[in-house]
Order: sequence, then C-alpha cells, then structure tokens
Amino acid sequence: MRFYEREDELENELNRGALWAVTYGDMMSYLMIFFMILFAFYSSKNITSQFTMKGVEETFGKDTQIASTLFAKNGIQQIAQVEISANKISINFSDPILFAAGSDVLKTSSYPHLRRLSSVFKDLPNPIQIEGHTDNRPLGRTVRFRSNWELSSARAFSVLQFFIKEGVAPEKLSAVGYGEFKPVKSNDTPEGRAANRRIEINIIRHEI
Repeated sequence: MRFYEREDELENELNRGALWAVTYGDMMSYLMIFFMILFAFYSSKNITSQFTMKGVEETFGKDTQIASTLFAKNGIQQIAQVEISANKISINFSDPILFAAGSDVLKTSSYPHLRRLSSVFKDLPNPIQIEGHTDNRPLGRTVRFRSNWELSSARAFSVLQFFIKEGVAPEKLSAVGYGEFKPVKSNDTPEGRAANRRIEINIIRHEI
C-alpha cells in the first residue's frame, strides 16, 4: 500500500484515477443521446404514418377504393382525373370541359357532372378547395381579365358558386386562383398547355 507524503500528491493521484470515470460518463451520455435521437426519429415516422392513415380511414373509409368507387359510380372518372392521396382526393377537370377559352362562365354541358359532384359533397363534412389554373400564354385583348391570375380565380369562384346553388354548405368551400404558376406539364407544347388549363377540386382530409 502506497503512502503519500504530501496532500497535493494524493489529490493529483485521485484526479488521475477519476479521469476514466469522466470519459466513461461522457461516452455513456453520448450513447444515450444517440439512442434517444434514433428513438425519436423512429417514433415520429410511426406517428406520421398512423396520423395520415387514420385520417384516410376517418375521411374516406378503411379502404380508399370506397372513395374511388363512389366517384366511378357518378361518372366523374370518365371526364376527370381522380387521384387519392393520404390527405386529399383531387378531381382534375382539364381544358375545355368546364369553360370556353378566356371565359369564366361554366358551360351548360358541365352542369350534370358538377351536379353529381354536388350530391356527393353535400354528405361530406370535409373542406372542399377549388383551384383555378391556366397556361402561361398572355390573354387576348378581347378577354375582360387583366391576367391569367384573375381568370383562374374567377373560374374557381364560378365553380364555388355553382356548388352553393346546388346546396353544398358554403362554410365547407373555398376558391383560389394560381394562374400559370403551378403547371403540371411543360408549357412548351399544346398538350402541356391544355393540361395546365384546369380546375382542381380537392376534398381535404378531415383534421383529427
């Protein structure tokens, strides 16, 4: 057994002996933080997955095919593209199904299709957002709108007014115009421009 003649020698020896404990404690702390980060990351992924899937189940039924079948029976998929995602159902009416070029007046031929949608919307508690979109070509001088933005907004609002007249609750509806700023295809081709001239009707997943 070693005896220390001076108190400071004993203190230094004890400090050196404690260094391994400090290093060990730091290592354990880092490991704990690392595993906590992994746990939080894994948990957040599970929570997100459960949240979105629960929203789909509450809004559209346990099988999203229910929603798809619902619109298929109403003939909407014959004239519009229907897409189902975790947070919404999107119904895309491309040009020129609803409107003539440069106009915000609904075609009478579109009434039966929109009425069938209205009958579905009446029974849904979900928010319904109507989006207007155009291509990037400037409007002609004969058009009363100053920009594509105004035209897209007016078209979305026309659809909104139609739904209200058909009995859809106004508090569920909203309308917005994006002009040419959210294209789905390139505006370099006639086909791309036609795809960009569209009305999107989104049934938003009911918030939990």
